[in-house]
Amino acid sequence: MNNYFHNKIGLAISVVILFFFCPDVAAQNKALAIRVSQDETSVPLSEFQTTVQIKKRAFKFVVMLENLKGVYVFASIRDSIYRFTETSPIRDFVYLPLLELKEDEFNTNKELNISETGWSYWFYDTAIAWHPFNHKVVSLGSKYICNKIIKQFYDVSDRKVLKFRDINTPLYLFFVAVDEYDENGAPRKELIRRKVKIEWVDEE
Repeated sequence: MNNYFHNKIGLAISVVILFFFCPDVAAQNKALAIRVSQDETSVPLSEFQTTVQIKKRAFKFVVMLENLKGVYVFASIRDSIYRFTETSPIRDFVYLPLLELKEDEFNTNKELNISETGWSYWFYDTAIAWHPFNHKVVSLGSKYICNKIIKQFYDVSDRKVLKFRDINTPLYLFFVAVDEYDENGAPRKELIRRKVKIEWVDEE
């Protein structure tokens, strides 16, 4: 009988130790995955730098968020920020929340913000009544699969809509996911960064 209770107590202690000290149990793994898709083309941004060739028409970003609320996106038709390396410090990194550009609720206008100073924030948070992705989001446990269809662009500085025919240069994007924030809500540590150059190819 004593051995029975001894074994039970030992098991309980083992469970407590496992819960508090095993990183796979105590911590939620954060992850981000992004794809650029158009028709039969679907390119994962699995490396720091990726070049994608697509046609000058609607395409979409497919974003998987796991235990992560969102990702910051810098998009431009100039290659200024695209010159950053995998370890280059991002100027004003701690001010990213203050540099957020306005996004349409549920991606109503199907457009991508183009700016030289601001960052879009693509997020999905069940505590907030709206998000900037297409309305339907697929939930897979702690993972959320979000789509953002792009049919046009919005030039933030000139406050005008740009169609695909108006874009004559590659599109440069820089994605940054934040891993840690300080007590004031300022980003402190990156989780991941990706950059992509989208080149336009002619219709066949």
